Amino acid sequence: MSNLPLDLIAEILRRLPVKKLLCCRCVSKPWRALIDGQNFIDLHLQHSLETSSNTNIILKNSELYFVAFDLLDNLWQLDHPLMCYNHSIRVLGSCNGLLCICNVVDDIALWNPSIRKYHVLPFLPMELKRYPGTCSCRVCVFGLGYDPINDDYKVVRIAQFGGVNGKSFESEVKVYSLRRNSWRRIGDMPYCILYPGVNGVFVCGALHWLVSQNAESNVANMIVALDLGVEDCREVPQPELMDENFNMDIGVLGGCLCLLANFRGRRVDVWVMKDYGIKESWTKLFSVVQQDVIGVLRSLKPLAYSKSGSEVLMEQDNIHLFWYDLRRKEVRDVRIQDMPITFETEIYVGSLVPVNPNRLPKGRNRHEHEVAKNRKNRDDFLSEGFKLVL
Repeated sequence: MSNLPLDLIAEILRRLPVKKLLCCRCVSKPWRALIDGQNFIDLHLQHSLETSSNTNIILKNSELYFVAFDLLDNLWQLDHPLMCYNHSIRVLGSCNGLLCICNVVDDIALWNPSIRKYHVLPFLPMELKRYPGTCSCRVCVFGLGYDPINDDYKVVRIAQFGGVNGKSFESEVKVYSLRRNSWRRIGDMPYCILYPGVNGVFVCGALHWLVSQNAESNVANMIVALDLGVEDCREVPQPELMDENFNMDIGVLGGCLCLLANFRGRRVDVWVMKDYGIKESWTKLFSVVQQDVIGVLRSLKPLAYSKSGSEVLMEQDNIHLFWYDLRRKEVRDVRIQDMPITFETEIYVGSLVPVNPNRLPKGRNRHEHEVAKNRKNRDDFLSEGFKLVL
């Protein structure tokens, strides 16, 4: 084993789940350095995303649970790191193995449950005094995503304050950068967010929300994206739908933006944008009718494709999980032991992604740092070989 090239060892190890990789860190110092290196962390994450491996589902009611996506059998309770007085914890987003969580006193943390590491974000007060002529905050939404341009994980908070006449609003958009470990204000959100507490949907380097153009509307009819790289907003084109009498929701499925058109609970059409940003790439994937599900069809949330790609796991109304067979157009219920009566869901990919803001040395870019570290790891491995750390 000691004669194998380091690249080949990395190729073998990247296929392992996080729990086994943490055990492999104890094999030798070179193995620990390899597994802790950013190149291997990225390699392992890329393999997990491309093969849909290391995928779990987070279920939240008064507690946090996870269930392995491949099995969908047993729930395992997660012990989150924030102080919580009444079990009220919010999951504000999930991205590449990181969860953004918040407690009742607005402590916010980035947390990687797989490696049991977390980082509490600096306190972020609401700046009400900046907005004369407005009432209290009417909507506050969050989102978590990855900025590939700057290799950074970012948390976005959008607070909107309604005008006293009910016809106007002011926005405050703040972005937290894990790399800088600080919040900063960016340009305003020129659209009205109608649904409080709805997390941003992360797709292709941007967070997405449903919005309207004015505060008087009670129906969201547009999709807006906040690009995490350039930190500005843009509208996202929608598919042409003949019947305008529907409610719209958005999600992500297989890395693609997903639109769900709910026609008064009778039917929900599920669309995917196969080529991000291209209106003509919207494709209707399937429809779910009320007779297929339990109870009233108020909302649907796509979670993930099956390993074979022939089925889609869906969540209905925070009470029901089911598989939709794309070929047979049939629904198959999912029963998980001890599953709570009501719950919220997030897809979670097990990863080694760190939450330490100082994961790269200052004054050296990532490429230079990795080249130097990999050279040292290779030299150490060739000199030490396969030695157990006792």
